[in-house]
Amino acid sequence: MTTPEGDTFTADTDVRLASLWADAQLGASWDDGLPPFDQHDVMNDMIDEIHAMQDGEIPGYTVTESHP
Repeated sequence: MTTPEGDTFTADTDVRLASLWADAQLGASWDDGLPPFDQHDVMNDMIDEIHAMQDGEIPGYTVTESHP
């Protein structure tokens, strides 16, 4: 994933990419003390946002997949 600012995030799964994106958006310890269901909700929101970026619904972001 590449942001409009030029930051790049690389991960092998959507969940890992969402985790990196959550850290960037919310801070590295965003999930400290958060109940598991709330962590799950945040991660689902991040995954949905990444898919929206991938579909071009959020301008300026590029999400690509590579297949070895």
